[in-house]
Amino acid sequence: MESVIKISGQWDEGIILDRYTVKSVFIDYDAFGEPLFDNTYSAVGQLLHDMKYNGHINTSDKIVDMYFDYLNSWTQGKDIDIIIPVPPSKIRFMQPVFTFGETLSSRLNIPYSDNILQKTDDVETKNIPKGERNLSGKIKQLRFAKRRCNVLLIDDFYSTGQTSNECAAVLQNDPLVDKIYYLAIAKTKN
Repeated sequence: MESVIKISGQWDEGIILDRYTVKSVFIDYDAFGEPLFDNTYSAVGQLLHDMKYNGHINTSDKIVDMYFDYLNSWTQGKDIDIIIPVPPSKIRFMQPVFTFGETLSSRLNIPYSDNILQKTDDVETKNIPKGERNLSGKIKQLRFAKRRCNVLLIDDFYSTGQTSNECAAVLQNDPLVDKIYYLAIAKTKN
């Protein structure tokens, strides 16, 4: 697919399905001094936005439908044993990355688990000043592999890649994890 972005990192191979926004125009500042933008989202960006910020749970099905042929082809031959999400920082009633992971698992027939990795704090990476973003030790592995395996690490947004790279680095320390593949739904500008 044209929109897919290949991404390098601590993984063996990584992709992002598309950009989050295709256009963003500054409007003004809100009452608290935060900038306001008029955003035009990519097709998958709009679905992700609706899922994450408007509670549209069923959009994970639409995202997987849009990219199913590509994802099915991309995962062929990789012998992925489990799908693991990057742990979210913010507690939400519905975690988009978990919903996406469950849908992807069901459609690709690959087991999924959201209790392998955990963040040790609830600070969102985007809220840490750029010069202070050291995530070493901020991700811990709760369960270790019982046999040799290949992992698909998934995320909703890819921005700086620091959290996802730290997750991959933690998984690399598990002697039974062979290959790590990475998939994010959308890339934000950084």
